[in-house]
Amino acid sequence: MNKYLVIALAALVAVSLLAACGAPATPTAAPTTAAPATAATAKPGTPAPTTAATAAPKPSSPSPAPSKPAGAPFYQGKTIEILVDSAAGGGTDTMARITAPFLTKYIPGNPNVIMRNQSGGGGTIGTQSFQQKTKPDGLHLLQHGSGVISLQLASRDVASAYDLTKNRYVANVSRAESVLMIKKGMMGRLTDMSAPPLFVGTKEGQETWQAMVLYGREFLGWNVKWLVGYGGTSEMELAFRRGEIDMVATSNAFIVQRMTTSENLADTISIVGNLKNGKYQRRPDFPNVPTFEELMGPKKPAGLPWQAYVAWTGPTAVDKALAAPPGTPDDIMAILTGAMAKAKQDQQYNDMIAKLVAETYDIGIGKETDDMMKQVLAAPAEAISYTRDLQIKFGIISK
Repeated sequence: MNKYLVIALAALVAVSLLAACGAPATPTAAPTTAAPATAATAKPGTPAPTTAATAAPKPSSPSPAPSKPAGAPFYQGKTIEILVDSAAGGGTDTMARITAPFLTKYIPGNPNVIMRNQSGGGGTIGTQSFQQKTKPDGLHLLQHGSGVISLQLASRDVASAYDLTKNRYVANVSRAESVLMIKKGMMGRLTDMSAPPLFVGTKEGQETWQAMVLYGREFLGWNVKWLVGYGGTSEMELAFRRGEIDMVATSNAFIVQRMTTSENLADTISIVGNLKNGKYQRRPDFPNVPTFEELMGPKKPAGLPWQAYVAWTGPTAVDKALAAPPGTPDDIMAILTGAMAKAKQDQQYNDMIAKLVAETYDIGIGKETDDMMKQVLAAPAEAISYTRDLQIKFGIISK
């Protein structure tokens, strides 16, 4: 039984005994419990049905509100609600459910944490509602994915509905970026424009890793052409094995190891890397594979072209972000970010992320996430148009 409930019941018994003996009883507010909702203590990664919180019955006459003992933590006896901008069962929802019990564990006062899903519009409905209607009281958080970042970059209508740079970020989890591979023995043809072109598969040219190939063609003179219409990475891997395409990418470390080492079918070229403090970082599990930024060297463009590259590849650097509303006080942010800093060091938390979200990942805390979000969303509309024009130029998409 909850220790606070035991204490409250004991107090009620004592008051009853005093009343029975004729002693005047001091009016005491009835203990309250959190409204029913989806339990955050359910096994992380196993989506539980979201239920609306039921308001407690309104008392017929006013009663004094229960007060915390002197010096009690701000969150003691309180409930935090995490609004997820997508449906239950997806990666963003899973990340929120993994995080919830660790917030309870590491926030002083051990608050209850509940979930509420509000999907629709690629995450814009929940995100807009959160930013425009939520009070900055420390009791409401938003878990969103990279989709709403890309939508804010691409759509002026969305940008007028919410602005993610105004949120105060608690943390984020970014998954490892894809490793770009080329068929064994074909590296020489990559920059030889007199040789037959190397074919690259794509769904519709929108994959993050395609930025490397597109910028390789434009700025490094890569001898490549695109085959559009594959259903996904698994189809492209099969096409690579059948000889239809010569370059492929995946974030799956097992597949990369198998194709480059066990089967010796491919060589690695580069990775996008996760954007951190203004620079793209190498994957710790592939420390010898350079980022594409490193690969470009002095040929790395400046100005609008590089802003466009960051706008294309950056949203995954702040994927699975946990935010507080604009205006949340600094002292509350310190409590929340402090709890997530402790969770980051918790092996159980890391094991759950590795098992249910991504094998390789990075966790950003507080200002680090704030700064990345601002950098990614700093790209002007012209930068978005720039990458689209490049895709049209090389026949990946039509006008």
